[in-house]
Amino acid sequence: MSNRRVFLKSALALAAGLSLGVRRASADTGPFPSNIVYTADDPGQWAKKAPIHLPQVSMADGKLTVQTKHPMSAAHYIVRHTVVGADGKVIGAQVFTPEDKPVSTYDLPPKGEYYATSFCNLHDFWVTKFTV
Repeated sequence: MSNRRVFLKSALALAAGLSLGVRRASADTGPFPSNIVYTADDPGQWAKKAPIHLPQVSMADGKLTVQTKHPMSAAHYIVRHTVVGADGKVIGAQVFTPEDKPVSTYDLPPKGEYYATSFCNLHDFWVTKFTV
């Protein structure tokens, strides 16, 4: 019985210690990691590519439009757009083929902070933060 108690105490202590070193990822934890997520403020290794990879957001007539001014070819194209609220709720997403134009339209969400994402098959994951 005492071995079981020692084991349980040790397991709980280990779990508590491990949880101290783990931080939940969220929009509130600060900037995105460099060279994993690319933004206008931190284009990382792809700085020269930012103008054609950053998602651009516009709002008109109750609609939200995300556009990436990127040429599309079988070898190099925008794969997907996603719009996500600061709370993590996905507002919408659009997957593209090389034949598509990288433009997606969604119903305008309620007021708040959101993220528009654009994923390029060669130049990774780009994010633009915006407010409705």
